[in-house]
Amino acid sequence: MKFIRQRVTGTLLVDGERMALRLEDGEEPAIYLAFALVTQGIAAQIIPAVLLDDWGTEIKGLGLYDWVHENGLHFPRAEVFGFSPAGEKVQYFLRDMELFAPYPVYAATDKALPLADWQPVPAVLVPDGALMTPAAAAAPATIAGPLRKARVGWWRVPPALDSLDFIEARDLPLP
Repeated sequence: MKFIRQRVTGTLLVDGERMALRLEDGEEPAIYLAFALVTQGIAAQIIPAVLLDDWGTEIKGLGLYDWVHENGLHFPRAEVFGFSPAGEKVQYFLRDMELFAPYPVYAATDKALPLADWQPVPAVLVPDGALMTPAAAAAPATIAGPLRKARVGWWRVPPALDSLDFIEARDLPLP
């Protein structure tokens, strides 16, 4: 069973304790993203591989996130099968999930890495040649799929920026 991944073009920046995904134009370098659904109460996370609705229909791929958003309230007995961020197999009923909560994001440069080696992504940087300093922003309109609904801080930044000093702990979403 493989968990659902999204390929984007970008670079993972690490600056001490801070980490961010800088989106790039073009086809390379590839970064792979995985998005977690979060349970109510204890906030356990599941990175989905497949969902089975009440009639046994399998929902796979990135469309699973849209299906949960659009149909989750109508299918509380639907089951999500996948992995914890530590790579352990888990499953939950949709009735246990926070259906409209932003998705925690995990990233890797190699999609074959074990999930336990993927890194949490708290911030996404969008290069903007018109800027001299970073500016907090909303997700660009061109971003689609689960990344648009991710639990990340969005920033517009100068294209050559490699330091993440501008990101304060208070600016990042909770893990």
